[in-house]
Amino acid sequence: MFHYSIIICTYNRVDFLKETIESLLLHFKDYSKYELLIIDNKSTDNTAEVVKPFLRFPHVRYVLETNQGLSYARNRGIKEARNEVLIFLDDDIDIEANYLDICDQIYSDPNTHVVGGKVLPYQSAIPAWMPEQFYYLMSVFDLGNSACYTQKLMGANYSMRRDAALKIGWYNVELGRKGSNLMGGEEVDYLNRARDLGYQVLYRPDLVVYHKIGNKLNKKYIFDYAYYLGRSERIIEVQRSKPRFLAKCVKAVLMIGLHAVYGFYAPNPKQQTYFKIKQLYSFAYLNLFANKFGKK
Repeated sequence: MFHYSIIICTYNRVDFLKETIESLLLHFKDYSKYELLIIDNKSTDNTAEVVKPFLRFPHVRYVLETNQGLSYARNRGIKEARNEVLIFLDDDIDIEANYLDICDQIYSDPNTHVVGGKVLPYQSAIPAWMPEQFYYLMSVFDLGNSACYTQKLMGANYSMRRDAALKIGWYNVELGRKGSNLMGGEEVDYLNRARDLGYQVLYRPDLVVYHKIGNKLNKKYIFDYAYYLGRSERIIEVQRSKPRFLAKCVKAVLMIGLHAVYGFYAPNPKQQTYFKIKQLYSFAYLNLFANKFGKK
C-alpha cells in the first residue's frame, strides 16, 4: 500500500474549499493512507477559520504560504509533504471514492512517475459557443477513455512520486496564478522538465475528478485566460527555446492577420470564439497592446 500526500493549494475560495475537504474525508476513509495538506496562499478571507475544524483529524494539516502565487504554494506543498506520492488537486473539486485505489494500482509499476487523469465539469453544461479544442480554458480535460502517454496534464488532477518531484525541481514562480490574475503555464513548464529527465507522463482515464467550473462558463473569463496563457507561454518559450519562441511569434502574427480577415465574419459562435481566443493569445505572446486589454 502506498501513502499519499494530497496537496490542495487555495486562495480566497472558502466555500469551495470546505466542500472539497468534506468530499475527500468522506470518500477516503482510510486516514492512515494519506495526509491532506491545505496550503493557504495568503488568503484575505477566512480560509484559516474554515480549515480549523478539520484539524481535529491528525492527517489534516494547514500551512500558510505568504509568498503570493500558485507556484510558491505548490513548492511549499512539495517541501511539506511527508509521503512517497504527491497528489495535486484543486480546491473546487469532487472526487471518485476509488481514486486512491487506482493510484495504488498505477504506482505499483516502478517505472511510473508522473500521472494525471480526467477533469470533468461538475453539474455544469459547457456552452455551445465553446470550441472543443479550448475546453481546457474552462478547466476541463479529457483525452478519451484509453490510457496513453501525453505531453500535458491538468493541475486539478495529477500526481507524481516525491523523489521524482525533487529531481525535477521547483515550479517556476514567474508562472502560475498570483492572487486573482489568470497566469498559468506552471504545469506545462514542470512537465517539460520532467520529460527532459526521461520521465514519461501518463494519462489514466479512470482517475477522475469533477471540477466546479460554473464561474468559468462565460466569455470574459475565457478571453482573459486566453490572454494570460499567451503571456505564460511566452515566458516558457523565451526561457526554454529561442528558435521555438521566434517560430511561435511568426505564427502569432499570422493568426492576428487571420482574425482581421476572417474573425469578424465567422459564420457561427464557435468559430467567432476560436478566432477571438487565438487573437488574444497572440497579442499576449507578442507582448502587444497590454494597456488596451487592461492587463498588467
